[in-house]
Amino acid sequence: MVLGLVFNWVIKSSLMASILAVLILLINYALRNKLAAKWQYAIWMLLIIRLLIPCEIQSPWSIYSLLPNNSVPSLMVNQANIWRTDNDTKIDISGKEIQLTNDQSILNKQSNTKSEEPIAEDLSNIYIYILAILWLVGVLILAILTIATNLRFYFKVRREPSATDARMSNLIQECSRKLGIRKNLPIIITNRIEAPCLYGILSPKLLLPESLVNRLTEENIRHIFIHELTHYKRNDILINWLAVAAQIIHWFNPLIWYSFAKMREDCELACDADSLSFLEPEEYQSYGLSIISLVTPAQSSWLSGTTGFFGNKNNQQIKRRIKMIKFFQKTTLKWTWTAIVIVMCLGLVGFTNSISKATPAEGVNPPKQPVQSNRLSPVTDGSLDYNKSLSFTPLLPSYTAGYQLTDSSAYKEISPPSNNVSRYLARYGSSEKFKFMVHETTNPEGMYPLYFAEFGQAPKTQIQIGDVPATLYESKYASAIQFIKDDIEYTVGARYDGGISLDDLKKICESIVVSVNSPPTNFYINKTGPTASERLSFKTLQPGDITIPQGYKFQVASSKIYIEGNKKSEVFGLLYTADASDLDVEIGKGDHPFGEPTPVLTPDADFDTKQIDGTKVKLRRKNNVAGLPVAKFTIPENGLECIVYSTVQESEVEKVVESILQAYSKL
Repeated sequence: MVLGLVFNWVIKSSLMASILAVLILLINYALRNKLAAKWQYAIWMLLIIRLLIPCEIQSPWSIYSLLPNNSVPSLMVNQANIWRTDNDTKIDISGKEIQLTNDQSILNKQSNTKSEEPIAEDLSNIYIYILAILWLVGVLILAILTIATNLRFYFKVRREPSATDARMSNLIQECSRKLGIRKNLPIIITNRIEAPCLYGILSPKLLLPESLVNRLTEENIRHIFIHELTHYKRNDILINWLAVAAQIIHWFNPLIWYSFAKMREDCELACDADSLSFLEPEEYQSYGLSIISLVTPAQSSWLSGTTGFFGNKNNQQIKRRIKMIKFFQKTTLKWTWTAIVIVMCLGLVGFTNSISKATPAEGVNPPKQPVQSNRLSPVTDGSLDYNKSLSFTPLLPSYTAGYQLTDSSAYKEISPPSNNVSRYLARYGSSEKFKFMVHETTNPEGMYPLYFAEFGQAPKTQIQIGDVPATLYESKYASAIQFIKDDIEYTVGARYDGGISLDDLKKICESIVVSVNSPPTNFYINKTGPTASERLSFKTLQPGDITIPQGYKFQVASSKIYIEGNKKSEVFGLLYTADASDLDVEIGKGDHPFGEPTPVLTPDADFDTKQIDGTKVKLRRKNNVAGLPVAKFTIPENGLECIVYSTVQESEVEKVVESILQAYSKL
């Protein structure tokens, strides 16, 4: 699992870095005669960071926002469709059927037969894992070869004695003082190399080829020392090692190899430019002649742990360096600021990720958009954007033990003064029963919603999910793992008869990284307070529009919006209280705003029909039962359904009904 996620990150990072590399190459080519050499080299730092840093920085100016969705692929994901059926049986995690009231209508049981898609996906994932293993083998081989080559060179060089020549010692000290370097680097004369170079990160040494020492003039030596000490001062060896690490990780990408070859050429040009800044203008020509005079017919190959006097010793590079030295001028303030602006713009455009594409965690591809049929449909109501309604981005597991996502529900609960809760529930399984569910909430207080109610008294054990502490609950029928990550509480529960082992449950928790981009199957919004009427598609009444019995006072307004598949219901309520009794007026619109009627509780035989203000109203004969409707009617002006709950006398109920009808006739 970890290998798959790492491989995904590498592929995604490599592809996006390739775009950045092309931008850098184009800028350096277009401004090759304008942009200072040190700035042409500095821009490459963005590429190294892009390739090595796993975190993503978001920016609305990112060039990747121009790419179509899913154009930067990720691989290791079980794709899931979000489906819905019309079966309204409610089941808790223990498998027992329960009857819910409208306020408790959390989920409709969804069904979907376990298709052959997981098998195909598993086969696809197997092939991707094979590629991941091949990538890892390549990384290990290159890393071992690089380390072995450097260790062999290190053990050979360490046996070489340091130069004791007084002339060289005086020159190195003089050059060090000129560059402001306090440390005296040891000079080693060896036959292991063909060109001068600096070697080592912690204890760098200046290496001179034995074959060249005898023909070097004092001026040549001085130029070599200034050049290599400039490499030391600029930390070029460390940067080279970071580039080598990036090359090893992205060994399969030829554009990265080419880019770093160009970067090393620019490194030598930048070092030459910095070296010239420590020389007098009349010395520029002799510095260039030193480079030409030290070129040998056969030079040793570049070693990853060194910065050589000749860098990538090709003729084209030597010509570029000589040309730069010939026309060298110190950078003007104008071009310095221009370079700074270019680096900043390039960083915003190519180094950062698009905000819309940065939400998925690194290395994970978001699920495919659902394929709908005439029987299965997600929430598609255009008036509600659940992404804006929820205060967090829900995440799904990439590992699902072969099961598909059968339904999902999003919840938003708002009540003053500070209760603003977002929740998300996803269930996986088959048409017979779900196998496991994932619950996410912004209210991390260890609460147990209805479908996890039995865990309140269940034995619990402290465990770890990656580096996050978690709690394992084990009851008679099921087990669940609860943990908090990024201020979101996740609860993943599975029934013992569902074929989900404890190891599977842990893997599911560890893989919750896939950002949800598709609408949920169901969407519920519950609001109380002054904003309760917002988002409703019909006009609502004010508390003072209703004639209430003496002694009652307005308590609170509330609203509920239920979207279940292609069905939508809305309810607006006004609650009045007096001592121990309530009067509740609910006005609804939609398919089933007050839930499916229960004949046992509300038989038509219990109601009489009466004309009130020209409207047929059903009035309960006995209204002394709290929680049952005392009046039911349809408002003629708009077709809204209205229900009144109370235990007051029938005459008072009629006054309430009449005031509602009159108020709506005036709207």
